[in-house]
Amino acid sequence: MIRYLRYLKNKIMDKPKQLPIISIVGTTGVGKSQFSIDLAKAINGEIINADSMQVYKSLPQITNKHPIEEREGVPHHVMDHVKWDENYYIHRFEMEAKKAIEDIHSRNKIPIIIGGTHYYLNTLIFDNKTIGEKKEERELTREELEVLDGPVENLFQVLSSIDPLIASKFHPQDQRKLRRALEIYYTTGEKPSFLYQEQKLDELEKSSLKYNTLIYWIYCESDILKPRLDKRVDKMFESGALEEIKELYTHYTGQDCTHGIFQVIGFKEFLPWLEKQDHEKLFLDCVDRMKIRTRQYAKYQNKWIRKLLIPELKKEERFNWINGGKIYLLNASNLDNWNENVKDRGIEIAEKFLKREEIDTEQSPSPELSYLINESETNNRAVDSHLNWKHYTCDICKDKSNNSFVAVGEENWILHQQSKRHKRNVNYEKITEEREMYKKLKQEKRQKLEETKDENQQKNVEEKPQNAGETDKQEELKS
Repeated sequence: MIRYLRYLKNKIMDKPKQLPIISIVGTTGVGKSQFSIDLAKAINGEIINADSMQVYKSLPQITNKHPIEEREGVPHHVMDHVKWDENYYIHRFEMEAKKAIEDIHSRNKIPIIIGGTHYYLNTLIFDNKTIGEKKEERELTREELEVLDGPVENLFQVLSSIDPLIASKFHPQDQRKLRRALEIYYTTGEKPSFLYQEQKLDELEKSSLKYNTLIYWIYCESDILKPRLDKRVDKMFESGALEEIKELYTHYTGQDCTHGIFQVIGFKEFLPWLEKQDHEKLFLDCVDRMKIRTRQYAKYQNKWIRKLLIPELKKEERFNWINGGKIYLLNASNLDNWNENVKDRGIEIAEKFLKREEIDTEQSPSPELSYLINESETNNRAVDSHLNWKHYTCDICKDKSNNSFVAVGEENWILHQQSKRHKRNVNYEKITEEREMYKKLKQEKRQKLEETKDENQQKNVEEKPQNAGETDKQEELKS
């Protein structure tokens, strides 16, 4: 009842956020950078990078930085400034990005946030989406830092002993999320699961957006995007990607490729070749692995937009879009129609948004694509989502570390059971079991034959002396 009264109060008294921001999301290689330049020039904007790899210095090819000569003088912030031996965490990004937003607003310009690292965008766009965001935090002790920076298996074990509910929300190998959850407990003294539930309830009372927000989704049909991404990888190597990978390898000391700059797509895939550097077939295999990984990442980015970002934005309808939050689809499938489908449509929407005019443009450019925005996806961020926090272990399938595959939540478990990979492994195990059974039966049969043979031989040995005696008797009678 108290929360409902607070909700009514917030609905009546909340005033729209005046400071605008624009965010551009979409898969890698879809044209986000090009559209950000088109848009920035049209609305007097500046760009804030929200890609976790582009914050690192140099390596423009493998981190996919938009070429300086193609930026047309548009300033870019939070980019190209972190050393390779540093780990760049979300709190530092939030601090630097907020500072950039304030600076851009102070000069009466529009911040345009672009990038594909979803938790960077979440913490920048939404208020109170990161667990423990509003709690005062103390400094970490040396012992706590040792645990946080230690093996992921120990992280999961410690978090499970402190807050088993929140531990069940994350995959046992998800070092970043496990680390952050345990860090929250250390610095605030409160269980992350309690803080999470508080935040979900807060979302029912008021808008979660930090600014007056407009979001674009640059979209490309999958069948068109895949060959485009493959060509992009080829172009990267034509422009010096291999030299960058080699240079990064000189700083590699065998550390885990899930932290810092060594997470960049291309480095881990080329490690087998980097250790030899004289095997052409292995080189081509590494290029193929890089292309596969790029396509997988694009698929993951689209999944985040549909399954997590859009459901979060739809919650703003509860507050009559007081701070914006609508997402507009720009179809970049046909590059020949870029100006009409992406540039012009996007600029028209932005101009209305900045003037606080009603945007009568449809969120989807065509009825055929409206399902991308309108069809609801299940979301692990609902108030009662903790009821689905459970680990399911598949002993048939293995993860990258050759451990039993773990699915988080019933939905993911069902998807795994229905996947081609699982069915293939089940069939393989069945065939393997049948082979083992056949081998066992064959071995038992062979063993039985050998035992029978031994028995016959023994019988012959026992009968031989008796037969020999009878022969001797017959010889004596003859004589």
